Amino acid sequence: MTRRGDAPQEIELEVGGRRRRALAVAPEGAGPWPVVVMFHGAGATAALALQNTGWGAAALEHGFLALFPEGTPPHPDRPPQFRQNPQAWNDGSGRGHVPRSGVDDVAFTAALLDEAARRWPLDPARVYLTGFSNGAAMAFLAAIELAERISAVAPVAGHLWSEPAALARPVSLCHVFGAADPLNPIAGGDVATPWGHTEYHPPARRSAARWTRALGCTAPAVEVVEHAGADDGVRVEVTRGCADGAEVRYVEVADLGHVWPGGARLLPEKIGGRASNRLRGTEYLWEFFRRHR
Repeated sequence: MTRRGDAPQEIELEVGGRRRRALAVAPEGAGPWPVVVMFHGAGATAALALQNTGWGAAALEHGFLALFPEGTPPHPDRPPQFRQNPQAWNDGSGRGHVPRSGVDDVAFTAALLDEAARRWPLDPARVYLTGFSNGAAMAFLAAIELAERISAVAPVAGHLWSEPAALARPVSLCHVFGAADPLNPIAGGDVATPWGHTEYHPPARRSAARWTRALGCTAPAVEVVEHAGADDGVRVEVTRGCADGAEVRYVEVADLGHVWPGGARLLPEKIGGRASNRLRGTEYLWEFFRRHR
């Protein structure tokens, strides 16, 4: 078991004829523990997501298991590299190299949760998904396909690419976006990606609206004021009246670029925009998760 201050454990699985990998940070204590799965962004790694988001430290502090799965690169025989060999997720968008390879990342997510349950004392009523950018889209997709296993989902700076039908069970959503994100602009539009091509990205609010319809929510969105880990310039809209007490949150951070809220900027500012500490993203999302089971 990973203890405070120890290196994270590695998990390797055979899924769909491919060797898949993840990192895990487990707390001390007897359990049963909640589980948070963090999907990295395109071009990143599990280790980078662990370092940049703070989910590993949060797992040790709050007593949950944090899982950091790795996507697949176009050249599996070479080391991952952001521009030349980027790891990514088959997120349902049809973008990038992963759909062409036929990788089933939903099956990988399910297998990873099964393996984690064999290794650690987990609470199946508290399973949460989050992710950044391409990883956010992956969190959306996995929450749809594995809805019976998921308690809540919190994508950051990424889109729900399809219109889901009613979910197998209601899954609450907290969707976080930076208002100054040049790679996923709030209003949508054509975007020049770091990999040299241009693609259309939809408006940020479209994803939350689709989730609201899938949950059958009847109440209108209401703007709320919250101060837990948030400064001025953070707008939070909450939609309730959803099946089984689920809710949909849309969170917009005024000056945040394509950066994990409260984390360090990984891309040059001219490409990804600015970092911001207006919202301590991991702390805020954990508080959201812990309310849902």
